[in-house]
Amino acid sequence: MKAVLNLPEFNVIKQEQNEYFYRFTVEKKDPPYMCMQCGCVQFIHEGENIGDNVEFKLHQVKERTVSDISMHGKAVRIVIRHRRFKCSACGGTFYEYLDSIERNGKVTKRLVEHIKQLTLKRPFLTIAEEYGISHTSVGRYFREFVAEKEKDRRLIAPRVLGIDEAHLNKTMRGVFTDNENRIMLEITPDNLKRTIKATIQSMEGYKNIEVATVDMNAGYKYAVNELVPEAFVVVDKFHVIKYAQEALNAIRVKIKNGLPKDERRFLTRDRWVLLRNKEDLEWKDIERRMEWFRRYPLLEKAYWLKEGIRDVYNQSADKQEALERYKKWESEIPTEFKEFKEIRKTFNNNKKEIFNYFDRQFTNAYTESVNNIIKSVEKAGKGYTFDVLRAKVLYGTQATLKKPKYTEDMEFQRFEKLLGGKFDNQPIRISPPEPNEYDIVGVDLTTLSEILEEGDF
Repeated sequence: MKAVLNLPEFNVIKQEQNEYFYRFTVEKKDPPYMCMQCGCVQFIHEGENIGDNVEFKLHQVKERTVSDISMHGKAVRIVIRHRRFKCSACGGTFYEYLDSIERNGKVTKRLVEHIKQLTLKRPFLTIAEEYGISHTSVGRYFREFVAEKEKDRRLIAPRVLGIDEAHLNKTMRGVFTDNENRIMLEITPDNLKRTIKATIQSMEGYKNIEVATVDMNAGYKYAVNELVPEAFVVVDKFHVIKYAQEALNAIRVKIKNGLPKDERRFLTRDRWVLLRNKEDLEWKDIERRMEWFRRYPLLEKAYWLKEGIRDVYNQSADKQEALERYKKWESEIPTEFKEFKEIRKTFNNNKKEIFNYFDRQFTNAYTESVNNIIKSVEKAGKGYTFDVLRAKVLYGTQATLKKPKYTEDMEFQRFEKLLGGKFDNQPIRISPPEPNEYDIVGVDLTTLSEILEEGDF
């Protein structure tokens, strides 16, 4: 058990356990060599010049209990017999310095590093309860960790930049991704044009952005145009289709609400069937849809207008054909369909960027995916502040990577050598060392999605 503690500066005097805890009573092996008050180094010369001696005499021993990393499923407490010495040079007293313990804290330094990693995937209060420290201390360690990451962070502008928004903490936030490499780059406090511009300008080499995929928020388009006029701005096709789906749904609700109660039952599962892509429907749903259309002709017109927008993308061989299909789609909007008239106006205001898709077929699909993940992380956190949420998503991946499965051919080191040999004086590493700078600090969306599915957040 002495080796298991693996804190080489201490001698283990006593080791105890109960159902919930391991408790180690320890004392520092070596006496202090320097006074913490005056800086004098202990020097004892026998014989002549005894007056020049600097000696540290034991003055007091005070027990100090600190928390350490859990072991074998039990919490660990270390009772340190912390010695206080009196310096003969200055007459002052001082406590011996402990290399592995936070100076004025109740935790080991390695536990602090471990907690920093845990804060990226677990609630602060849960960590605090497990290790017997305050949740404010956990929050402080988290902020220190984020500050370390932010200090060395460098954002390199991607070739294909994705810009979208997510509604978090009752505010619309900007979300930036590298769409080509499926990496999330940044979440901003708001999605105002000035914030979008400042974020783009903070990226090294932003003038090299070739394509920007956006939704129909005018601020995104204008921000890119002003900063990188040569960039190709593409309105995400899924946002265009979503507008058409919302218009259909508004008409569906209006028609259904105008029916007698008994007749509404005839439209059971209508939302699911009508908003689903036509090619994905089973035959029984197609038959049901045909019955609805025979009885409600306006519902049929609204449905095929929604599918008409999808056909612009799915059935057009080139940009010219897409423009012709869109022109035909516009002409088929009935006068009474104000919902489709409104989105037609929106489409026409963004017509150039919408049809740029047929020159550069990029979408914001990955940005949308990460938006859904961010919202799930927020929901799991039950009250994360924006700064905490941002950090958990940006920096959480490395802390939550899955451990490899055990295999017989894995590389191992002898236990005695690791704990009792030449590695004794090396600090314990909770995670592999990381480089000091990050060319692109971001989160791979596939990895983040897997983490979410496993419930690590």
